[in-house]
Amino acid sequence: MIRLIALAVTAIVSLPLQAQTLTFCGDSAGWPPYTYEENGVVKGYDVDVLKAILEPQGITVDVQMLPWKRCLQDTDNGKIHAALSASANDERRKKYRLTEYYYTVQPSYIYVKERFPGGVQLTASEALKQHKICGLRGYNYDGFGLSSEKVDRDTNNFKQLFQKTKAGRCDLILARYEILVGFALMGENYLTDEWGYNAIPGIEGDKFYMLVSRNIPDSEAVEKKLSDGIKQLRSEGKLEALLKPYLN
Repeated sequence: MIRLIALAVTAIVSLPLQAQTLTFCGDSAGWPPYTYEENGVVKGYDVDVLKAILEPQGITVDVQMLPWKRCLQDTDNGKIHAALSASANDERRKKYRLTEYYYTVQPSYIYVKERFPGGVQLTASEALKQHKICGLRGYNYDGFGLSSEKVDRDTNNFKQLFQKTKAGRCDLILARYEILVGFALMGENYLTDEWGYNAIPGIEGDKFYMLVSRNIPDSEAVEKKLSDGIKQLRSEGKLEALLKPYLN
C-alpha cells in the first residue's frame, strides 16, 4: 500500500534494510504519467515500478510529493532514501547513487505556432543564439544539448511557463513531450491547438533514474536492490507493460 506520510529523519535512518520502509519523493508540481497526485493519492508509473520491485520483498513504500529542489535536498541530506524520475548529470552522479534507468522521454521544443509555423529545426545550442529559451526552476536540461545554466529557469511550474511564453517573455520552452501529454491525467491540457512542438534535432531520448541518497545506512544496498529490480522488470517486458496504459 502506498501511503503519504512524513517521517522524521531518525525514523528513516534507524531501520535496517531487511525490515524497512523506503521513502521516496517526487516533484509536487507533477511529473505525469510517471509521478502525480490525485485526491491526495500518489499515482503513476514510478509508483507501479516501486510496488512491483519492493512489495514482494515485504518492503513498504512511502512517496512524498515535494517541491523538486527540496526533494533533491532532502535526498542529499538523508531525510529521503531516493528521489524519483531524475535525469543525470555529473553533479548528480557525485551527490547520489544513480539506479539503472527505467524510462526515457523525448526532449522537445514547445512554442506558439504563430511564431514558428514551420517548427524549430535547430539544435539547442543553435537555437540559443537566436531565441530566449526557458525551463523550470531546479530542472536539469543538460540532456537537451546545452548547459542548464544557459536556460532561463526562473519559473516554478508549467502553467506559469506557458503563460510567460505566450506573453512573449520566452521564445521556446524546453520540455519532455511525454510529460506534457501526461498532464492530461491531472486535467491540465497544455498542448492546445495554439501550441506547436517537435523533437530537438540530434537528441536521443533522455534517460531517467532514481537518485539514492549517499547519506543513509545501506545506501549501496538500496541502490542495488532498486537497480536489480529494474533490470529484472525490463528483461521480463514488465517495464513497458506498466507504462503502456498511461501513454495510451
